[in-house]
Amino acid sequence: MKLKRMLLAPAGLLVTALAVFSSAALAGTSGKIAGTIFNTETKELIAGATITIDGIDVTCVSDADGEFYLINVPVGTYTLTARSIGHLPLAKSDVKVLLDLTTPVDFELEATTIATNQVITVRAEKPLLAKDRTASVNVITRDELRNFPNALSIDKIINATAGVVADANGDLHVRGGRDGSNSYYFDDVPVQDPFYGSMGTRISPEALEELDVVPGGFSAEYGEALSGVISAMTQEGGPEYHGKLKFGDGMTRPYEVTSGEFGDFRRIGEDLAVGNLGGPIPYFYKDYKATFFSSSEYRDFEGYLPHNHTNSFSQTGKLAFQPTPSMKAQAFGNFYRARRLRYVHRDVNDISYDYNLDGAGIIKSESSRLGLKWTYTPRENMVFNVRLNHFETWTKLAPQDLFDTYWNQWPGYSEDANGQYTGDIHVHNYNHGDSYFGAGFTEGDDFYPVYSYRFSSYKSLSSDMLVQLDKHNQVKIGAEYRVHRLSWDNKQFFNAIPYGEKYLVRPRYASAYLQDKIEMRHLIVNAGLRFDYLDAAVAYWDNPVTKNSQLTSEPKSKVSPRLGMSHPISDHTVIHFNYGLYYQVPLYAYMYTNLDAELNSGFPLVGNPNLEPEQTIAYEVGLSHMISENAALKFVTYYRDISNLTSTQLVRYPGGSYVAYTNSDYGSVKGFDVIFNIQKTRNLSGSLNYGYMIARGNSSDPNEGYYDYFTQADPPVYPVKEYRLSFDQRHTISLNADFRIPRDYNAKVFGVSVPDAWGINVLAQYGSGMPYTKTDNEGNRIGLLNEGQMPATYTVDLKVNKDFYFSKSGKTFLSLFVEVENLFDRRNVIAVYSNTGKADDDGRDPSLTQDPDGDGPITTAQVNEVWDLLAKDPQNYDSPRRIQWGMELIF
Repeated sequence: MKLKRMLLAPAGLLVTALAVFSSAALAGTSGKIAGTIFNTETKELIAGATITIDGIDVTCVSDADGEFYLINVPVGTYTLTARSIGHLPLAKSDVKVLLDLTTPVDFELEATTIATNQVITVRAEKPLLAKDRTASVNVITRDELRNFPNALSIDKIINATAGVVADANGDLHVRGGRDGSNSYYFDDVPVQDPFYGSMGTRISPEALEELDVVPGGFSAEYGEALSGVISAMTQEGGPEYHGKLKFGDGMTRPYEVTSGEFGDFRRIGEDLAVGNLGGPIPYFYKDYKATFFSSSEYRDFEGYLPHNHTNSFSQTGKLAFQPTPSMKAQAFGNFYRARRLRYVHRDVNDISYDYNLDGAGIIKSESSRLGLKWTYTPRENMVFNVRLNHFETWTKLAPQDLFDTYWNQWPGYSEDANGQYTGDIHVHNYNHGDSYFGAGFTEGDDFYPVYSYRFSSYKSLSSDMLVQLDKHNQVKIGAEYRVHRLSWDNKQFFNAIPYGEKYLVRPRYASAYLQDKIEMRHLIVNAGLRFDYLDAAVAYWDNPVTKNSQLTSEPKSKVSPRLGMSHPISDHTVIHFNYGLYYQVPLYAYMYTNLDAELNSGFPLVGNPNLEPEQTIAYEVGLSHMISENAALKFVTYYRDISNLTSTQLVRYPGGSYVAYTNSDYGSVKGFDVIFNIQKTRNLSGSLNYGYMIARGNSSDPNEGYYDYFTQADPPVYPVKEYRLSFDQRHTISLNADFRIPRDYNAKVFGVSVPDAWGINVLAQYGSGMPYTKTDNEGNRIGLLNEGQMPATYTVDLKVNKDFYFSKSGKTFLSLFVEVENLFDRRNVIAVYSNTGKADDDGRDPSLTQDPDGDGPITTAQVNEVWDLLAKDPQNYDSPRRIQWGMELIF
């Protein structure tokens, strides 16, 4: 049945995608092509030559200086053809258009006295240096995504780029920024979960044309980010049908809860099915240039952790209609649904469900993105875009057997006439005294007593205008208005006074920007100005203790300038400089938490809808140099001054205290990246990145102060100077090497013919040890913040594939692949116990522990079985070796 579902899911969605997405739509992303036309022999410039892009209705004519430009070209790979009277037509294939960049393409036309329709085609070479790039951008194309090992999610790919660090939870920190300070764009649509700033949907690498990671220096067009911008562009349909079918399975070493060790290497069920299809829409392509693209993905992964099974399905679609050469309509969308069994070996209160895995809970999530885009091109140098977008995402956590039951209907819940909780849910499900030998392991029917549901959506209207004023000056102006709907419902039965809250708010957000790109021979300037506006649109108490009156949150607005410059010193060397002032709206979870000011719970925390936008001032200087036609070296240094970060502060009042969110945290980051790239020769391509970074601040997380205040007997004074941040990874190295033997390759080694059409891709990563704060056995801090340091980590991933071709054109082939994650099965430590600095020793003395029946000290055997298992946390280590194999039919 599982295989049947894997086969039917992609096929069914490919058929239904057109119906689903024909009522929705899309905002595209594009770049620019520019170049010069001249005579091969005389080198004279050719005016009046016609340049067309095959497959799309885009045409321009070279000016009196033989120069041309094509704007608003969708990201992708194209063939350009140049024609001029008295010259032979010439086509250049494999012209790659990248997001927001200019792709240079020059044509040398050969003079002729004979009229001919025969077109000579040559392959365009991708330039190693983008001379108009005024900031650091890591670009991963469709071909590179296909060969990348273990590219199950874009997070894995992003983490391999320069300037990115992943913490123990897998959260990404770009150039020393906090988790939640990045912006994610899917086909130019923001897809963050506004509560926590994480990615609110799944972006399947299988559906992408290009993935861009901008660690700094992004233009005024992009906002709501302090650290990095990640842009993912979906593939588009064309005049010919194309697609793929992909199936995979896998094996690993699962963790055994009864032994505290990783078990034997075995197949555990890692099923993957992908179906892509794109091309012209029958009956509509000839008159309307109507195309579609659809990508379906089904995943059923057991994972190496217990009770961590994940089942998910995602669908991405895109439609395009061009009824006239000057008008184009697009529709796009994606849908994602996931079900994941929750596993946490040991929470902050030392409660574990390892002996009662069904009680650990289940997490379900769903998201959808729908949009429409209308493009009007009145002249070849002017483009108008109007977009309508809708995005929503929700996540729910609840006990597995009570998932569809509201918390006030759970067994053990009761309340008095005043609505006060009088039940015993916390006693039977979250109680050390009721656990296995008092060690924190729950038993029987115990369940994790938390109900959590959050929903966020927005509807937006945006428009922009792109004008190429002349061949040197391109101006873009745009604006957006967005209305959010945020719903939160949470209840936690950890003690006799359970904490919970429920609210529904509708904040409003607006933005506008002006961007001017000036391109001259020896200087490219990107100058911009951005305006951001937020109205939290909520009432809150003037004083959480007295509650005398309610206030209304004040709207916040900020203006931020951006400036980037690139100076080509020669054809082989470019330097760039970038300055930017960036603002980000505080995460909504911190703004709307407990606005009813309920201070009777165990550890009250009060939100602040009047939080100011967080701020970063960033500088960057870079030098890029072509060592040869196929190799380039890049050096980038940067500095970031971060202020107004969200923090938590203790507020004392007669009879008690509470913690409130404020804008008190700050930090600074400085570092440099060295990047060596080899463009694909006949056999080898790849990159080598080295990064050095110093990330310092007074706090690594907004809730750091909150946890200090209520978990330590003598809380330390809130820091007023900078220390190492918990994600301050000083040294990082990433090596990605791709070796390919092309089709029809003829070579022999020791007299033996080398097989053709195969390749191997290796990804090796190293990271110096992350810092941590030392504590005693009671959790009280010892020394300064983050004085301790964990061991360094390194891992090697591998992918090998062999292709079998079915056509001379090479467009249809079957690829068999094997991927290995953590090739050497290294036990990388990613978290430690703060009192011992070790990953498998919590420093406790179990000989002093009594069993729950009061019969005296527990035996030595019980010590080994229970307390050692509690100390052995598999989540303190990175994943073990994992192998996935499968096949991919590309056509």
